[in-house]
Amino acid sequence: MARTTRFREQHVEILQLASELRKIGPEELAKDAVAARSLLSKLIGKLSLHLAVEDRSLYPELQKSADPNVANMAKRFENEMGGLADAVMAWGKRWPTPVAIQAQPARFVAETTEVVDALKNRILREHQELYPALDAM
Repeated sequence: MARTTRFREQHVEILQLASELRKIGPEELAKDAVAARSLLSKLIGKLSLHLAVEDRSLYPELQKSADPNVANMAKRFENEMGGLADAVMAWGKRWPTPVAIQAQPARFVAETTEVVDALKNRILREHQELYPALDAM
């Protein structure tokens, strides 16, 4: 089993939640946003746990690599993730309740699309660049 198997599994779970959340349109949100807020909470929770594990184990291990390219890549990824993580957490805080989402459903959909796209791009880069480096160690 690859060393990154659990990270990859977590990515699948995160992307599934993000996809479900993104499927909910503004008309549905204007009527009832309870399901959307629940999905948002689950997504933030899973992502927070995933990031904590990456911060405690993945990045430190890669940064100790004898290969300076791997160490530098890990540092770059860690620095970049800090900004994305902050943006995701701020997004979650802007939509604290179903009522907040119902009040501005189009804005919620637009922000959700932006955040989900950023997460998808980040996950893709991790699968293409970062995880192969860890699996090769």
